[in-house]
Amino acid sequence: MGFLAPIDWGIIFGYIALVIGLGIYLSKRATENMESYFVAGRKLPWWLLGTSIVATTFAADTPLAVSGLVRTQGIAGNWYWWSGAMAGMLGVFFYSRLWRRSKIVTDTQFAELRYSGKPASALRGFRALYFSLVYNTIVMGWVMLAMAKILGGVFGLPKWQAVGFCFIIAVVYTSLSGLWGVVITDFVEFCTAMFTSILLAIIAVNKSGGIANILANLTSMYGVEGAKDITSIVPWHSALLPIGFFFIYIGLQWWTTGNTDGGAYFAQRMLSAKNERHARLGFLWGNIAHYCIRTWPWIVVGLVAIVTFPYLKDPEMGYIKVMVEFLPAGLLGLALAGFIAAFLSTIDTQLNWGASYLINDFYRRFLVKNASEKHYVKASIIATLIIAGIGALVTFMMTSIYAAWTIITSVNAGIGLVYLLRWYWWRINAWSEMSAITASVMMSAYLAIFTSMKFPLTLLYIIPVSVGVWVTVTLLTPPASNEKLIEFYKKVRPGGPGWKKIRAQIPGTENDRVGWSNFKGFVAAVIAMYSALIGVGKLVLGQTLIGILSLCITGAMGYFIYSVFTKDEEITPAPLG
Repeated sequence: MGFLAPIDWGIIFGYIALVIGLGIYLSKRATENMESYFVAGRKLPWWLLGTSIVATTFAADTPLAVSGLVRTQGIAGNWYWWSGAMAGMLGVFFYSRLWRRSKIVTDTQFAELRYSGKPASALRGFRALYFSLVYNTIVMGWVMLAMAKILGGVFGLPKWQAVGFCFIIAVVYTSLSGLWGVVITDFVEFCTAMFTSILLAIIAVNKSGGIANILANLTSMYGVEGAKDITSIVPWHSALLPIGFFFIYIGLQWWTTGNTDGGAYFAQRMLSAKNERHARLGFLWGNIAHYCIRTWPWIVVGLVAIVTFPYLKDPEMGYIKVMVEFLPAGLLGLALAGFIAAFLSTIDTQLNWGASYLINDFYRRFLVKNASEKHYVKASIIATLIIAGIGALVTFMMTSIYAAWTIITSVNAGIGLVYLLRWYWWRINAWSEMSAITASVMMSAYLAIFTSMKFPLTLLYIIPVSVGVWVTVTLLTPPASNEKLIEFYKKVRPGGPGWKKIRAQIPGTENDRVGWSNFKGFVAAVIAMYSALIGVGKLVLGQTLIGILSLCITGAMGYFIYSVFTKDEEITPAPLG
């Protein structure tokens, strides 16, 4: 701890005091009722909810994991998460407005909005417990693990002390302030963390002699082909990342795993928007910031870490070592405050989102049905503490952030297609979701225990089994009741050929269709995102012409997207009834 100057300590403790103070200040607004606590009274503007989305995905784990990926799989290893941009754009153009139109509190509540009878309530209860106490705590575990690595690497704290610090600081203001506190502190935290990560990248590159010198050092250390493997954005001939893995990521993973329809805490933000327009703009901004703005500072630091610390037992510690090595007094404290910001911007969402499932979709739905709003807010605070405690315990079972990422991807494999279709095909039912989740978890566990197969090859087995199971179950079980399907369609108005049978029973919906402009907007947005991502990367790596041309493509696609947004807002169908 001795190398930290007093100014570093002042910045760190000052920042902690700021976010806790914000939480206390916002506690009155947030604790009025369940809607204020979990969906901010549905008053969030697009810029605030979008920034909150990207801040949530910008945790203390991401810079460490990304810089570690650069070392072990090259820059192209990031296609593991870059492929998700396509799912993000699907959410923007096909699902964001539908979420806001549903007016539910959580995406788990969707089960009883879309399906009927005991299967619907069973699915809601199952999802509430599984995603809040199992899935969510795994995510929290790797987020706390990252912060524990940072505190251990900088201060020499043992893991149990570092995790204890993470637990205390996370629950104090999250439990008090609800979603209002989460999104407003997310905005502050994102600005802090983004500024410090860019600053670290600039300083590290300058002190390493510039990017050209870093690339030259890579060549001298690993040879021409080895350096090319590390710096290639697309791994056409890489020894670090097989091209087959790249095609699994971009061809299969993004649309079959995870919250492909913009569910989970993404849905929570869209449900909190002022209106449908703000929901869609906010989700678009969140995706742009997630993939195009924050990526390259981490990668650059990863490259610096390779040449400065070529022999690291833990690849994910390279980022921390660069930070400690290159930052002077004051800036080191600011960088640590940035990491605390990144940590809090994710952990606060996971806690609030997990508590929303536990209270809104289990406790209130099945155990205590008619209590006061104040009672449920107090129960939500207790639920926040419980979930945080479980997440802290899970941290002790983990050693690698990237390994935890792949676990979550594996247990979600195959489920994504159900999430996409449940909005646009009337035949999907509650059993479809339950069987998909069960099959994916069981298949993932089988491959992990009884085989030596590595990720992402496991997806080639998990996804076909999961999809085969849920399609079979769907066709063998009855759909939701006709009354429920009509009620859902009137409220959400998804459109499309998958609802033709139901739409025929509802006057005034004969011309409902999924706009062709949505599909064109989706394609344009995907091209724009990847052109921007690759273009910035080429500029960073000194390939100026390709970088400029790529960014020109982004500009052209951006203009097209604007025209799609303007046109769609003129033809959006209104809910019926």
